Amino acid sequence: MIKNNVIGKKFVLADKLRLEELINNIFENSVKYSNNNNTDITIDAQKEKDYVKVSIKDQGIGMTKNQVKHVFEEFYKVDSSRHDSDSTGLGMTICKRIIERLDGKIWVESQGLGKGTTIFFTIPLYSKDTKIGKK
Repeated sequence: MIKNNVIGKKFVLADKLRLEELINNIFENSVKYSNNNNTDITIDAQKEKDYVKVSIKDQGIGMTKNQVKHVFEEFYKVDSSRHDSDSTGLGMTICKRIIERLDGKIWVESQGLGKGTTIFFTIPLYSKDTKIGKK
């Protein structure tokens, strides 16, 4: 079940397709690494200064500190035994590149194996003076 804890509207300046790709990659991972089909996935977004901070939290298999360190590396798979042959190990790398192009940040937190994972990212809030894609 997806729990939406987002209150109010948050406007960001972003490429709609890339933002959809980002969200889809994160949700697909949350589902893929779920302990079962009954896991909750919770999304939250809060304004922090000139950014929106988004979190997507699952109750899945979680990660070790070492896995968290490598999650954004190309071709890295947290649990290769759970992947089908279609998985490239590029999803989180792509997410990082999308967020960096938007002048945001992305990071992962997990309390350990069996304790779920939370993906956080920030995107600049929209304003008429907002500039993105400096890189």
